[in-house]
Amino acid sequence: MTDTTRKRLLQAVLLLTAGFLVLVLPFMFDLWPAGFRWAHPAMHPAYERMIIAIYFSLGLCLVPAALDPQRHRILIDFTIVSSLLHGAVMTYDSFAQEHEMMHLVGDVPVLFVLAALLIWLHPSRLGHDGVL
Repeated sequence: MTDTTRKRLLQAVLLLTAGFLVLVLPFMFDLWPAGFRWAHPAMHPAYERMIIAIYFSLGLCLVPAALDPQRHRILIDFTIVSSLLHGAVMTYDSFAQEHEMMHLVGDVPVLFVLAALLIWLHPSRLGHDGVL
């Protein structure tokens, strides 16, 4: 894959992720509760609003990162690490709370797939100095 193709694909993944976090995720708790809403937090809507706010802000920040990925590598790194850690915690919790197993086909794989894509397309893989 050429550097230009890799950069364009990275930009597309970042913009699609930003769009999902800003425009879709706030509604996923109601659209697919079994895959996105945790039983305990559903009793505490403030928890869901907090999660939505955090991911909404990440989505907004990913837009400039998509426009200049090399300059925003630290935000891409944060997105990778936070997705892996959040996915790992939710995987554990899905097994620990048997009634939450649907998350293993809902929000958990979304986080791991996103992290894998960003690792594969990371700006550090662009050319010798990372600049096109």
